[in-house]
Amino acid sequence: MGQAPEKLSERERLILNAIVESFVHNAVPVGSRYLSKKSGMDMSPATIRNVMMDLEERGLVAQPHTSAGRVPTDKGYRFYVDSLMLVETLGEPEKQRILEQLRRVSLGVDTILEAASQVMARVSSQLGVVLSPRFFQGIFEKIELVAIAEKKILMVFSIKSGLVRTIVMEVAAEVSREVLEKTARVLNERLHGLSLNEIKQSLDRRMRHAGDVNPELIERILDSADLLFSEESRRGLHFGGTNNIVAQPEFTDHQQLAKILNLLENREILIHLFEQGDDPEKISITIGDENRDELIKHCSLITASYHIGNISGTLGVLGPTRLRYSKVVALVDYMAKILTEVLDKNQTNPVG
Repeated sequence: MGQAPEKLSERERLILNAIVESFVHNAVPVGSRYLSKKSGMDMSPATIRNVMMDLEERGLVAQPHTSAGRVPTDKGYRFYVDSLMLVETLGEPEKQRILEQLRRVSLGVDTILEAASQVMARVSSQLGVVLSPRFFQGIFEKIELVAIAEKKILMVFSIKSGLVRTIVMEVAAEVSREVLEKTARVLNERLHGLSLNEIKQSLDRRMRHAGDVNPELIERILDSADLLFSEESRRGLHFGGTNNIVAQPEFTDHQQLAKILNLLENREILIHLFEQGDDPEKISITIGDENRDELIKHCSLITASYHIGNISGTLGVLGPTRLRYSKVVALVDYMAKILTEVLDKNQTNPVG
């Protein structure tokens, strides 16, 4: 995060706040004449120009062209977010609509997360992103083994949050349904209540004396363990609102548009960006140059954590630095709380 500049006078704070809010709303540089006509701005254009020059010297605003008004810099947005912004309150009708949209799709964790990304995109008019929790942090619930072809077995592995991972295993010879059920039963008995980390460390030892369970099948399951319990395995990524973000005035510049499209096509980078916001305690706001990745140096990222049982995931909104921070912060905060609540109820009363 950028460091806050030295204290601003009340006049400087008033004008910086007005520049940020006007530019966010209109996407055009803000002039002194425009500000002098704003209600509550009891200053002449000349006085406002002088204050603007002071703000420019401090690096809080910039002048795109000689004759133009001012626009906020990344540093200016940071000062606004940390010291000036009043977080908006989502209206009750809007909260109700969000809740209804999430409840309507309560068929499984992934469906709910997908709906949440679409809701955030719609309400923010930006890119809404939801990163599923780290599967590796979960507590084992059950394993199912299902024959899907003569020598292929589907292993369905569930953790207590409701998340599921599947792996297709190939075996040398056909395995009967009875043997698959018996093997799954033994695994469920021996692994019940363990964390995935504990299972990864001890699966070989726990399955070493598995009685008359098919040894080749156990061997295949052990071989799949690294893949199944991998901490680095691909996390689910849901995002909506691609049209919202590419329609922003900032991205009429072909270079900036190319960066955003590259980001949206590169799932790993997007996951990495949102993993940096894995802070369960607070909302994270990263502005412009504060972002480490070159692809979003002209963007802002607002994220928060949500929870399913004992594991957490990240959600947030990505847009240009000219973002309606006061509304988006309120939205991300509410979505994190309500998604946690909806997922908790979904766990308690699963469908099907």
